[in-house]
Amino acid sequence: MLIVVEGIDGSGKSTQARMLYEALLERGYKVSLIYEPTDSEYGEAIRQKLKSGDYTPLELYKLFLKDRELNAKRILDLMNKGTIVIMDRYFISTIAYQGAQGIPIDKIVDDHKEMPRPDIIFILDIPPKVALSRIRPRDTFEVLNFLEDVRKIYLRIPEILEAFHCDIYIIDATKTPQEIHREILSRVLEKLG
Repeated sequence: MLIVVEGIDGSGKSTQARMLYEALLERGYKVSLIYEPTDSEYGEAIRQKLKSGDYTPLELYKLFLKDRELNAKRILDLMNKGTIVIMDRYFISTIAYQGAQGIPIDKIVDDHKEMPRPDIIFILDIPPKVALSRIRPRDTFEVLNFLEDVRKIYLRIPEILEAFHCDIYIIDATKTPQEIHREILSRVLEKLG
């Protein structure tokens, strides 16, 4: 099973991905937690460019694709070994962030149609003002107007990825971490049967 935790910066996705990972481990499941961008040369280049702001949207998009192509092999390998893979960000982030930068969403979806498909996507929804109050901005994406555009695309993900036939849940990320975790865990355990 491939589970993806998504949301704008400051939505709590890393916290929720970790809590889910630990909860499934405690229940005896074989589980792996993966982050994007990865630690590959492409992931490192992405982080550097986001810090400096020295990139074009297309250049950044191509780096994300290369990083994800490497990651896709790892995801498939883990899933083939019976591991539940939890991802803190995946191509859904690219749809939202690079889509908000002007890369056509149809192109992004098309470029990812051969990638491993998520079984469940959790989108942690939070007003950007609240999200930004939780973090210290580290890169060029963490700006109010931009995150408002990103959030709008995240809220359209169920229709954008309709053909992917995965379970997509939009969760109110203004709730407490424990409340959010309970909701996510119950959905996952239900799917695991």
